[in-house]
Amino acid sequence: MARALRHVLDPGHLTVVVNVGDDTKRYGVYVAADPDTVLYTLAGVVGPDGWGRADDTRKAMESLAVMGFDTTFTLGDKDLALCLARTEMLEDGMPLSDVTAALQLGLGLDDVTILPSSNDFLRTFVQIEGGEWLGFQEYFVDRSHADAVHAVAYHGAHEATAAPGVVAAIQSCDTLMVAPSNPPLSIWPILAVGEIDAAVRQHPRRVAVSPLFSGAALKGPAAEVMSGVGLAAGTRGILEAYRGFIDHLFIDSADAPDIALGPEFDVAIHASDTLLSGSDEGATFAAQIIETVIA
Repeated sequence: MARALRHVLDPGHLTVVVNVGDDTKRYGVYVAADPDTVLYTLAGVVGPDGWGRADDTRKAMESLAVMGFDTTFTLGDKDLALCLARTEMLEDGMPLSDVTAALQLGLGLDDVTILPSSNDFLRTFVQIEGGEWLGFQEYFVDRSHADAVHAVAYHGAHEATAAPGVVAAIQSCDTLMVAPSNPPLSIWPILAVGEIDAAVRQHPRRVAVSPLFSGAALKGPAAEVMSGVGLAAGTRGILEAYRGFIDHLFIDSADAPDIALGPEFDVAIHASDTLLSGSDEGATFAAQIIETVIA
């Protein structure tokens, strides 16, 4: 969604606030999974599966595996280098937001602003069968998100504050966009920061794009996790997840009958081709969103 918007907005008019609940320490380095995916995507170097670096090698992982290390959580060599740079800067005392800005410029991204939601400790945990709690990466990568999720928690959220620039960006933007991602795992961790929650609730023009197509996600466990934490299936679940946070919701054309749910949630629902791929990388859809909600 960020890439699609970048195609249609003037330089400097896009700020992306990114989830840090997935951040972890692996192989001695600080990994910021969601910020890195945004960095790589906007820089045009994201890997073919939507994460990591394109044309990366795995020499470091191969060497670790030979020495008996579990390399289920894979970092390509270029990806590992960026994580090493991040770790070094953090250990030198730079806050995560400044580190992210430095990495952004290092990738040649000078026309957008990418902000971690918080510089403080904030981590997503999920509760699985039997009541066990797992850190996000343990659930998602180590265990291939095969466990049914029954609850989510955001450790550190009550103490965390928004990273510098986040609240100001929300308050000053003319349109606030909630990207089509997994609500409990990728969006709620951002909203778990009180200052961000308040700023979003007060914004006059808030738009979300559903991650579902005919009630299911194209990849990942969004529908299953939503069900596990008590949200309804399909578009109704998205509306429940964002109750009080959005004024417009864009859903895929296949889910067009769900437009009828709008009045119940006081949300204007629009049906369109929401697949952010193809030759224009979603630019046509992004332009349509802006034209629709600002008109």
